[in-house]
Amino acid sequence: MPTTTGMKGGGYYDANSREQRSASQAFLPWLESAIADLPDPPLHQQSWNLLDIGSSEGANAIYTTERLISVLREKSDLPIWALFDDLPTNDFNQMFLNLFPAGKSVLAANDVYTAAIGGSAFGRLVPPASLHVATTFNAIGFFETRPAAPLPGFIIPMLPNPNATREGVQVSEEELIPFQQQAHQDLCHFYRARAAELVPGGKLLVQIFGRNETHSTGHGICDVLSDALLDFVEADMLPRSFYEDFLFPASYRNTAELIAPIENETDLSAAFHIEQVDACDVPVPFNDAFAANEDRAAWAKSYTGFLRAFTEPVLAAALPEELPQENTVEKIYQRIERLLQDYPDRYEFHFISIATLLTRL
Repeated sequence: MPTTTGMKGGGYYDANSREQRSASQAFLPWLESAIADLPDPPLHQQSWNLLDIGSSEGANAIYTTERLISVLREKSDLPIWALFDDLPTNDFNQMFLNLFPAGKSVLAANDVYTAAIGGSAFGRLVPPASLHVATTFNAIGFFETRPAAPLPGFIIPMLPNPNATREGVQVSEEELIPFQQQAHQDLCHFYRARAAELVPGGKLLVQIFGRNETHSTGHGICDVLSDALLDFVEADMLPRSFYEDFLFPASYRNTAELIAPIENETDLSAAFHIEQVDACDVPVPFNDAFAANEDRAAWAKSYTGFLRAFTEPVLAAALPEELPQENTVEKIYQRIERLLQDYPDRYEFHFISIATLLTRL
């Protein structure tokens, strides 16, 4: 089963995901330039078909799709299908409110049709050879399914941040191996599904949170979540077993790991050509605001909202049933905000955005 039900709904993710938009904007120009090379659809398929995978509530996905539609309209006046996918548990109500505010489509170009798809990014979503452009932003860093391996010393499968150490928080290289294997297999499933769906010459832009030689996107956000949970354990507000069993199901890959399936799996090497691959330490709006105004409280509040938008569904689902869930969740994020305000240097955050642009052969 999926490791998350999606992002926090009710408009919360849209309101707290400027950082994710910044991460996607760094690489969207690759695809805008590559659209010029798209082959024209055959006579039996007289439309351009675009699919965004992991669209959440839609604000960021609609923004990127609008940009791609503008570029396509310079190439052709063919009808356009704009498809948006996420897990069936996603807040699609909010997505449609974003697509049709006041009952009118927000996609202003002529002859554009929209639809939503409920399904996993790691499986097939549309008929074979039907897509011309597929995108995914900040979505497939989550595991397809939770690995069975234990990880009692930390809440996420990565080496702890050397700049935010805490007694008892530890992970060995050996413990990470099954998670690394799972992350590779997940990417293979994702790429094979897209290989089946894209037409020859179709474009696939894959962007996720990751790491570079200096920083990991997981540093800061996972440290403060871990510290808050351990504070609750030490205050007897959570059992120690909860911390040892809890796993935030994300992988912070580097660029080599992102393209390893394309380079090393025979069928995927035959299916895709790697056009571009890179990593970028992208601007973080709440960090930029903090640098300008030095307002710790505002920085901590924005940082917490950003973190809560994608961690709360996983955390809430994992809490012991005997706890007052809503109250406990609220107190955990209050503790996170307090920690951020008191120790901003400990929880320094860098958004390392990694991406690759692929062409279907």
